[in-house]
Amino acid sequence: MAVDFKKGIAVWILGFLTFLAVINVFNAVMYGVDKNAEDTVNPYLIKYIMPNITLRDYFWISVAATCLLLALTSIAACRRSPDPHLLRKIDKLEESMADNTEAIGITQTSMLKDIETEKKAREEFLDKIDMNLADTRKETLSMLEKNKKRMQETNRNLQSTKGEMMSTLEEYTKSTQQINMSLESVTKETQSMLRNAMRKQTAQIKKMTKRVERLEEKLLPQPKLTSRNEPEDIKGIGPRLGEELRALGITTVGDLITADPGTLAKKTRVSRNTMRHLQTTAQLMMIPSISGEHAELLEKAGITTRKALAAQEPIQLSKKLETIEKTYIEQGRLTESEKPTIEEITSWIRQATI
Repeated sequence: MAVDFKKGIAVWILGFLTFLAVINVFNAVMYGVDKNAEDTVNPYLIKYIMPNITLRDYFWISVAATCLLLALTSIAACRRSPDPHLLRKIDKLEESMADNTEAIGITQTSMLKDIETEKKAREEFLDKIDMNLADTRKETLSMLEKNKKRMQETNRNLQSTKGEMMSTLEEYTKSTQQINMSLESVTKETQSMLRNAMRKQTAQIKKMTKRVERLEEKLLPQPKLTSRNEPEDIKGIGPRLGEELRALGITTVGDLITADPGTLAKKTRVSRNTMRHLQTTAQLMMIPSISGEHAELLEKAGITTRKALAAQEPIQLSKKLETIEKTYIEQGRLTESEKPTIEEITSWIRQATI
């Protein structure tokens, strides 16, 4: 449970950072509506880290940070905990170690008790000798002689006992060393197994990440336009205007959206309002499922940016578009089948918030 909790905290923090990075991307795009790519900006979220950064650098740094944090979040979410079977083996090994340690402790305690008992017996024996010394000298000498012999025997016994104890201790020491060596070899094998398991899990996570990315590409709706599309892919831009834009260095939809509409209007054959209309259409068509006709309907309803669309309520927006749709159908500019449903409008709003 502790591992799952830590994993959840890590996923939450990475997800929040990813959200902040996405906000920076949208902020860069919003700056691009009124500024050139080389203009200097001072975004609120990173103004203390990178003040006075160019709009182009701010945009690409935000995109790179978003991709990196999204990958880290996916890895943290998909990462697996260690193999339970391996953990059970480690637990059994620890239990075996604990049993061996307990057996050694019991043996040492028993030996210490025997030594203490023998020590007490010898002290009692000496006390008796002291009591008998108060009798006669002869008896004392006789007793001392006897005690001398007994002491010699006792010393011999102590020496043999000491030798046995030393040999026993040596055997226990060797046994302990063998146990330690066995534990070291088991620990090395366990570490090797853990490393191999981690490598396999990492490879599996990479495969799963690639599969998820492929599934997202297949299942998620795709936008009609991307920033790399040619300007002619925008509804309202023909070959002639496309050539004029290329002459000004506008070769992609992204270049057109981030360019100043006033400057483009002065150097081309279209007005400033028309150029703003084309930029609005391009921005809306970059939202999945929105076509050129749908972008025109949204613009007529006063929605000219991705942020404005994200702030809408599906039912209210459907009511706004209904009046405009009727006019377009009467003029032959829209068919009944091309009218967006409430579900499609809800999807637009959801995609605009991503």
